[in-house]
Amino acid sequence: MDGTPQGSLLRVGRRVADTGEMDEGFNFGEPAKRRARSSAPKPEHERSTFNPKLVWIAAGLVVAGVLAFVFLRSADEAGKQLADAETHAVSQIDKAHDAAAQATMGRATVVALSLYAERGSFTTDLATLSAYDPGLRFTSGPSKDPTTVSYAVNAGSFGAAVRSESGTCWWVRIGADSVTTYGSGTRCSGNAAMAASAASW
Repeated sequence: MDGTPQGSLLRVGRRVADTGEMDEGFNFGEPAKRRARSSAPKPEHERSTFNPKLVWIAAGLVVAGVLAFVFLRSADEAGKQLADAETHAVSQIDKAHDAAAQATMGRATVVALSLYAERGSFTTDLATLSAYDPGLRFTSGPSKDPTTVSYAVNAGSFGAAVRSESGTCWWVRIGADSVTTYGSGTRCSGNAAMAASAASW
């Protein structure tokens, strides 16, 4: 023994770290609440999208426009054809009316020439003219329909006029030499018919 009291010996022991309240996990801090935005550009297909419906709509509008154009053009042509057909029909009707009036005039010419051959002159007697062809109506006034003959005798010539339902008045003038001339106009009297000078209607 070295003479040092045993109770006074210094005991050096290991110091044990207090780890009772330490977390063995490693933490760099509180995690971020939102994800950081990326500065990289978005792909092309994400920035602009193609809608095929727009193509169908555009195509439909084009087709509708073409169909409308074709329809309007067809309608216009049909209208012109209808108008031409109506004009042609009216023309044919007028020709029929004129033919009826000219037929009456032909009969009146036969009456005037026949009486001239019998008498040597043109008669102005209404009864004599009417008796020769009872189917005709002679008058010294204007003709108003295709069965009425307006007549006049002047300077040895016989003039006759008949109004057609087309509105045209047809003229005949028979000279003392039996030469017949033709014409037409708006005035429809025997005196107006004296102006007839054509070889035919």
